[in-house]
Amino acid sequence: MLDDVLGVIFDLDGTLVDSMWVWRKVDEDFLVARNIDLEPEELMRRIAHKSFHETAVYFKETFNLLETLDEIKAQWNNSVKSIYRDNVMLKEGALEILIKLKEKGTKIALATSSSEEILEACLEARQIRQYFDVVVTTDMAGKTKVEPDVYLLAANRMELSPSSIAVFEDIPAAMLGARKAGMKVFGVHDSFSEHLHEEIIRNCHVYVRSLKDVEIN
Repeated sequence: MLDDVLGVIFDLDGTLVDSMWVWRKVDEDFLVARNIDLEPEELMRRIAHKSFHETAVYFKETFNLLETLDEIKAQWNNSVKSIYRDNVMLKEGALEILIKLKEKGTKIALATSSSEEILEACLEARQIRQYFDVVVTTDMAGKTKVEPDVYLLAANRMELSPSSIAVFEDIPAAMLGARKAGMKVFGVHDSFSEHLHEEIIRNCHVYVRSLKDVEIN
């Protein structure tokens, strides 16, 4: 599966860690508290590919929030950082694939829409920070994952050509961005994106139910 690959870029939420339930709860609490008639699934669909900052902009503009963007982001960081540290766990096969890739000498990057504060809390708590040669966010790239920018930024920092890189993602919008970057895309099953299964299959090159199913020789 990864025979000709020199570098691998992983998404964090829903791919390496089982964390989408956290944001589902955040969305549910937000909608209920403000009596907004919108299904959490629909809200997640609208914002799943956005950067942390862009999501804050979306919330402020769409729901006419009085808080500043910095206040919104600070509230999210404060409310979920401890959850990421204490309750968000690695998905099946995640640690094993990181270990195997590192032993093989493959360069490893993380490309995420999460804030640096949240992702660092998660990586340190799960003790996997040392496996990543590069960590980038969509805020650093300035574009959502629908565009190739964050993947190309990771490739540049890994000093690898895009064609030699594989990307692991769980949502189709992000897979589209990775394909635009000219990379091999692996779709990873996550229960929170099950309803997008057909779109995922169309947007990835290889689909796996679990990271433990990825063959590394």
